[in-house]
Amino acid sequence: MIYAFSPEGVSRLSAALAANPLLAFDIDGTLAPIVERPDKARLPDEVQRCLAELAARAQVAIITGRSVADAQRMLSFQPHYLIGNHGAEGLPDSRARSDELGRIVRRWHGVLDACKLLAGTGVAVEDKRYSISLHYRRATNPAAAHRAIRDCVNTLDPQPRVIRGKAVVNLLPVGAFDKGDALRALIGETRCNGVVYVGDDDTDETVFELNLPNVLTLRVEPAADSAAELFVRDQREVLKLMQHIAREIPSRESRRDEVRVR
Repeated sequence: MIYAFSPEGVSRLSAALAANPLLAFDIDGTLAPIVERPDKARLPDEVQRCLAELAARAQVAIITGRSVADAQRMLSFQPHYLIGNHGAEGLPDSRARSDELGRIVRRWHGVLDACKLLAGTGVAVEDKRYSISLHYRRATNPAAAHRAIRDCVNTLDPQPRVIRGKAVVNLLPVGAFDKGDALRALIGETRCNGVVYVGDDDTDETVFELNLPNVLTLRVEPAADSAAELFVRDQREVLKLMQHIAREIPSRESRRDEVRVR
């Protein structure tokens, strides 16, 4: 992985931004710091302002594991695309798939609520309608909590696709979109010239691993096994990255002036 603010990283970023790409961001751990309780997560004011500025200059997409409604309450601006539940919400054809996903998740939720192994572990079950997240950040014994999650998940029928995050285990119905699928669909929908995608954990690796031409991927915090091309050191550097992008992308007014001059 290459540090985004190294000479090579800046060069790669500049080349990607020259194509006026779609700018796509994860929320938790990327735009918003991770906190003990997911419902208390907030985007810093400076990040909100910079996102709004970017959305005035380019197409901006938010692709998150949160539900669309939950993500929307966190945003003070309207992105061009808001994709929730890893891709189950927000895409043009997502409604056709969502009913069956919802039935499976409701069944899982009932089983997890009744699973005695989870009792007293500090695991919080978040039902996002089309997927489930099991948070264990507040567990006094994270290792024991993770074992309890594993054992309860093994009782689910049908078995879910499991994607791990930072102190969270995400359960998706087999066949449901992940973020990589969502980005592929969004590229087809927007017919964009390129994409710059920023994420931070295993749910974002499904995007990083696509290895598509004209898609530049950046990871928050380096990881030896990540497929992302560039990285920033931590979530605090995301604002610096966004400000750099804003400086590189000309305003719509300046682009119109350039066209008139030509």
